[in-house]
Formats: sequence, C-alpha cells, structure tokens
Amino acid sequence: MEEKYHVIEGRYIDSVLLMQISREIEKMQGVSKASCMVATAENISFLEMAGFHPPSGVSGNSVIIAVEAESSKKCEDAINNAINLIDTGMVQHKTSYTLDDLPDLISTDDFPVVFISTPGEYAYDVADKSLDSGANVHIFSSNVRIEQELRLKTKGASKGLFVMGPDCGTSIIHGKGLGFSNALEATGDIGIIGSSGTGIQELSVLMDRNGLGVSYAIGVGSNDLKESINGIMSKQALNFLKERCSAIAVVCKKPDPSVERALLESMGNIPSVFISLGSDKQYSSGNTYVTGNIDDAVSHLMSKIGKGRKIQQEAFPKMKEPGKDRKLLRGFFVGGSLCYQAQAILHGKGVHVFSNAPADEQYRVEKDFDNLNVCIDTGAEEYVAGKPHPMIDPVSRNSFLVRESSRNDVRVILFDIILGYGSAEDPVAGLDKMKNGPVLVASICGTEKDSQGYQSIRKRLEDKGVVVFRSAARAAEYAASIMR
Repeated sequence: MEEKYHVIEGRYIDSVLLMQISREIEKMQGVSKASCMVATAENISFLEMAGFHPPSGVSGNSVIIAVEAESSKKCEDAINNAINLIDTGMVQHKTSYTLDDLPDLISTDDFPVVFISTPGEYAYDVADKSLDSGANVHIFSSNVRIEQELRLKTKGASKGLFVMGPDCGTSIIHGKGLGFSNALEATGDIGIIGSSGTGIQELSVLMDRNGLGVSYAIGVGSNDLKESINGIMSKQALNFLKERCSAIAVVCKKPDPSVERALLESMGNIPSVFISLGSDKQYSSGNTYVTGNIDDAVSHLMSKIGKGRKIQQEAFPKMKEPGKDRKLLRGFFVGGSLCYQAQAILHGKGVHVFSNAPADEQYRVEKDFDNLNVCIDTGAEEYVAGKPHPMIDPVSRNSFLVRESSRNDVRVILFDIILGYGSAEDPVAGLDKMKNGPVLVASICGTEKDSQGYQSIRKRLEDKGVVVFRSAARAAEYAASIMR
C-alpha cells in the first residue's frame, strides 16, 4: 500500500463537509482509507491513530488530505478528486455571508441560528461573536473546553439566546430539523429538551409515528445537565417551551442529581416526561413522569394528550433455538443514546453487558471484549479517530456486524439503523456478507419521508434474516428474551 498527503494552506472548510468528502474518495477503486480534515493538532493525532503518517509542521489553518491506496497513482487520483470536490463539487454556496453581516440579516420575529461545526478549538470565537450579533448558536463541534462552554451559556442566558451544544447533534426549530434529524409528518406543539442527539431523534420519531407533533427540540449538548454547567440552557429551554408547548419531554444521559431535581421542581403542571437513559427509575413527580425508557415515555404522553390512543408495540416473533453453544450478545450502535438505553433494558432483564460507554461504571470495557456480552458505541472517539462518524459512513460499524455474525459462540447481534438528514444514504452498506447463525435484531429510527425510505431499508434487512423493530427499546427487549 502507498500513502500520500496533500495540504491546502490557509483554507477552512466545514468539518461535516470534509467528512462527506472523505467518504466519497474512500469509495474509489483501490483506495483502502482516506481522510480530509482541518489540520489541528488533535486531528493530526486522529490521523496517526488511524494508521496514517502525516507530515510534520502542518499549520492548523490548513486542510490535510490523507490517502492510503494500492498504488501511488490511485493515491494521486483520490487526492485530485478530493480537491475537485472541495473546489467545485460539494462545497458550493450561492450566497456568502460573514459573521459581520449577521445583525443586518436578523429580523425582529426571527429565531436566528448560527450552525457551527468547526474543530472544537475554533468554535468558541465563532459562537461568542454570533451571540454578540443577536443569534442563537447550534454548536455541532465537540471538544470545546468546559470553561468556554460555561462562558458561552452564561452570556447566552443573559441575552435570552440559546447555546445549543457543544456536541449538539440534533435540534428542531419550528418543526424543522438541524444537524442529524428526521423528516417528521405530524404537526403539533410538543417541546423536547435533550442532551442526547439520537435520543432526540428516537423520541421525536416515535412521537411522530403515534401522531404527536414536535414543534421544538432544544439540544443542549452532552455537558449541560452536569454539575459544571448546572443546566443553564436546559432551564432556559424549559421556561421557553412552557410558554409555547402543550407538553414537554426531557431526554438525557446521567444527569447530575441536583440539576435533575431543579428541573423536575420547575416543570409545574404541564404534562411532561423526564427520560434518564440508562436508568431503571419509573415514578411520577407531580405532573412529570420519570423513566429511563423512551417507549415508556411516549406511552405516558399518549395517555395524557393522545386522545385515548395507545402506542402500538410489535409482537415478538418466534425464533428457532440458535444453538446451546451460542451464548454471547454483541450489540454495536451508531447512536450512543440507544446504546445507553439498551444496557439498562438488558441489565433489567438479567443480561449483564459491558460497554465502552457504560451506564454503570463497573461494566466498563475497552477494545478487548472477545468473550463478553457487550453493547459498544461505535461513534465513540476511539472508533472514529480519523474517520467519519458511523452515522455518516456506516461501513466501519457494519464491518463489526459482519465479523461477529461469523462466530460460532454469538447468540444475538443487536444493532440500530438511524435514517434522516445527515445520515448515510445507504445505512446498510457492507452488510451483504452478514451471516444469520446468530439471531440478528435491529431497530430503525426513521420515517417514510426520510430520503433513505423506512420500508425500503426494513425490507433489505428482513431479506437478510434480520428481525426488525420500530423502536430501539423493543429490539433490546427482544434480544434479552433470546438470551434467557
């Protein structure tokens, strides 16, 4: 194999677009791996973790293209294709604006949002200037320092503006999705507050499927409900939504107990649910129902505001015994939130699973999990270093499914499929060689209006022998039943 690198000096390109370009050139014949990134020190280390050997001394204000291919010519072709996509293909805009133009673009009744997906070290300055210009910010970027996040959210709150993120994958404003989101059909006025991107997606899709329309989902980022941030944006979002919505749902992972209490005390009389993924709690606090299960939360909202309708759960199909020697459960998720939820469900059913993102720290495991029951978040940094997230490029996650399906000791393989804006157009790419010795169980988070097509993806999976469910919770429950 040959490696080649190309550096574009003094050029900034959106990180999401660079991920898409990486995916395109990696599809080229003869290319084994490829990556286009802003050349920050952190991204250079990611390239090295991915097995590349990038040149030293590259400026952080540059874009680096790294390619490994079967020949030097294949590397050069891939690099030229990436440059072409940067210059003339994927990165074309009809109108260009700068942050200095923001005040002139904002009208009185607008909900202006600046979407930021720069490398984390650059996000603060862009967000700070956007707030000064009167815009809310959606910070898709991760790895923003916690003290910077606190300063941004304190400033945003003082101005009545939202700082969604950092590490905010999904938001919905006036029914329109930002980041990873789905094409929802139902209209309504339910509000969501979420520190969990795929949690917001799963919740909004299940609501939509049951006729409950979402008007707002304020993504607050993964740190907001921790003690260090003290729920600044979650509390502001709650006050905002209480004035505009008929019901409210909060979905999060491992909230700080004091922040959770403060939010529950502030809910008031509005019908609401508080979903703490990875938790086995189920109780009512005033007019708020607390649970760790998204399906359970939707069922509760249906009982309160669903006009007598009930959520329809899919029945478990009967499966043949996979074999007494097959004892292991292997879960591989692109949605970290759904990985969390699955762990709690499995533990509750007596199936103890280890994870790189454990709901309970005693079950933490790194990459050496050969003989364990596991639920692995394949979107975690140790798996995406130097590569697109598996929601954008599913082949890396799907290769785990193919590999594990060939084993003789695996009883159940559990996985999720996420459709919608930002997700791969073919989320089942690379699954052609998946074998059905183990019981294959999947959930699909998506709607018929999503470009990938819910029914089309479902049929392709079922044709491969996969048992498919409409919800991740139901899939985990079925996987647990097979393990017993």
